Amino acid sequence: MKTFISIVIAILSFTSAFSDQITATVVFENFTEKTSISGVFYISETNQRFQISSLEQFTITLPKKGKYQFEFYSEDVNTFTYYPIRITVRKNTVTIRLENKTVDSDAVTIPRGFPIKDISNFSSEQIEDGINNGTINFIVHGLLTISPEAIKPFKDAYGIGFINENCVVDPISFRTAMNTNKKIEGYLTMKFGEEWKNQLPAQPFGL
Repeated sequence: MKTFISIVIAILSFTSAFSDQITATVVFENFTEKTSISGVFYISETNQRFQISSLEQFTITLPKKGKYQFEFYSEDVNTFTYYPIRITVRKNTVTIRLENKTVDSDAVTIPRGFPIKDISNFSSEQIEDGINNGTINFIVHGLLTISPEAIKPFKDAYGIGFINENCVVDPISFRTAMNTNKKIEGYLTMKFGEEWKNQLPAQPFGL
């Protein structure tokens, strides 16, 4: 009898865990002339990566409904990823927008395959090293458009570019953007005074 009860409990537990899973659909908005794509789709919470070689929509299985961060990186085009703040049965579409790369587009949008790290505890030396190797940049959210021509003089002068993040700002992204931009602001003010702010091509998030 005990064995039977144990089996029933195990089955119920397995069924419950399985039923908590949720399926999301990933679709592409292609604003380029390309008919195929090569890139990596990344889910930070589950540490999953999917090699993508087609513009066909696909589905992903998530452990349960909730908040997730999705990224798509391709060397061929600029990418922007949009999704609901909370993935549910009704709100479960992740949209990847593809746009043609422009000359010196990295000055505006830094392509990456990993979530941005919080640099609030970085020292001035670490900030300077990050600026020199191109891993520390201002963060903007949404569809803010900054032309390469506008950002290039600022990046040439101060070594800082801009990362264009998702238009949906969840609490984690909000805090990371605030901390990153404020840390860069403090470093540049310490080094150049307040004059650099007059040369900003756009207002970084949180300043």
